[in-house]
Amino acid sequence: MKVTDKGQVTIPSPMRKKHGFLAHTEVAFVDQPNGVLVTRVPKLPRGKQVLSTLMRGGVIKGRTKDLLRMTRGDA
Repeated sequence: MKVTDKGQVTIPSPMRKKHGFLAHTEVAFVDQPNGVLVTRVPKLPRGKQVLSTLMRGGVIKGRTKDLLRMTRGDA
């Protein structure tokens, strides 16, 4: 495989299926001494996602009512 000008690569379909890389799956890139490890990011409940973002100092976009709906699991 080659890395595109945009820094993208294609994960072969059999590997995506085997390792659960479905559409919209979040992945993490872990620097290793001999290369890069690509792993799925564990899916957190919505409330913990929000808390994790806040603890990292991230920015939550959207209106207050949307944020409340997301934290209550109504999204």
